[in-house]
Amino acid sequence: MDRFDEAVQCLRELIRFDSVEGAPAEGAPFGKGVNEALEYMLGVMKAHGFRTFNGDGYYGYAEIGDKEKPLFGVLNHLDVVPVTEGWSHAPFGGEIADGYIWGRGTEDDKGPAVAAFFAATELLDEGRAPKVRLRFILGTNEESGWKCMEAYKAREEMPSEGFSPDADFPVINCEKGVSFYSIKFPLPEGVYSLKAGTRANIVPDSAEAVAEYSEALINAANGAGAAIERNGKTLKITTSGKSAHGSSPEKGVNALIALLKILKSVSAVAEKLHAVFAPTCGAGAGMACRDEQSGALTLNAGAARTEGSALYIETDIRYPVTVNGDAITEKLKAALPEAEITLKNHHDPLYVPKDSPLVKGLLEAYKKVTGDSEAEAISIGGATYARVLPCGVAFGPIFPGEESYIHMRDERISLASFKKMIKIYKEAFAILCFE
Repeated sequence: MDRFDEAVQCLRELIRFDSVEGAPAEGAPFGKGVNEALEYMLGVMKAHGFRTFNGDGYYGYAEIGDKEKPLFGVLNHLDVVPVTEGWSHAPFGGEIADGYIWGRGTEDDKGPAVAAFFAATELLDEGRAPKVRLRFILGTNEESGWKCMEAYKAREEMPSEGFSPDADFPVINCEKGVSFYSIKFPLPEGVYSLKAGTRANIVPDSAEAVAEYSEALINAANGAGAAIERNGKTLKITTSGKSAHGSSPEKGVNALIALLKILKSVSAVAEKLHAVFAPTCGAGAGMACRDEQSGALTLNAGAARTEGSALYIETDIRYPVTVNGDAITEKLKAALPEAEITLKNHHDPLYVPKDSPLVKGLLEAYKKVTGDSEAEAISIGGATYARVLPCGVAFGPIFPGEESYIHMRDERISLASFKKMIKIYKEAFAILCFE
């Protein structure tokens, strides 16, 4: 039975929940919208015959198969990153237009969650029997802390292997280490306030500062094409950029870096910050490095704010799998000795050999559906829930050569890609999880 139309409708409904992290409430530790999305998806899964459980709003899961069999996990998240202005379609509308489903979470990660689930239901419709316990685990705090997975690990059985459909195809066997830092620095001289971005893991597409009036600042702002508003003895300077995922900062245009470049015309502090944060390879902080398995380090200055006489910059660093995370912290401290640097969140690197049965099985499914006989396992800078598994990888949803809208304005997924995604997950489950 083809469940594509049902999957599309389910995704549209799921997109309509504003599941950006919000104020905690009873039974909803990450806000009302996140909890509503979780309850909705668990309801869909239960209606299709799966055993479901809600872990006090921190996580949920749905499983099928004999309780005595090994546990295979599919790990998704239902929370999403914030939206900025300027969307051409409602970010929580779930609209279909121009061959796409539009909305925050269509690619990251509600779309893949729905696709994987309905792929499994199609196999059950065909009378196929699970040879494992297949468990769909739904997180609610992936974008801002992974407290959901901490709760799951503390309370529940961990699958021995599985995948997270929250990155790229063909299959990802290697993920860089991830460190998020909050950096407190003296406010640049002559600057009264500064703000940019929303999260460390998003390239900010807008930034603004209020600073003391000076001709040098006006000239620098004009030269950069920034917007300027004068109010007596102060200037408000606004820069624009292009958002992108913090794991690939080179794909965006960082408005905060553009603003610091302007401010350095009047401030030695801004000049220092620009020098450290502008190179996305980390060279400005003396930490540029790479390895054969996972590629180069990336650095993203994702958000900034002022509090009193201090400037805070939220930074996302993704480092190669053969590099020690503590060494990255020490290099950052050496580059900014005058700063207070706090490691807010950290994920160790992930590496699963290419010849493992899990990687080979998923790659076989991808090749069979797409016809791409040359496909190979790849490495990414992104962090997925696959890291919490003893043996886990990331598997989809972005296809090679396909533009990704993850963490960007106008996030969307094409109906054609969504349909192909379901077919790939179905084939993968047939190989790994069903008789």
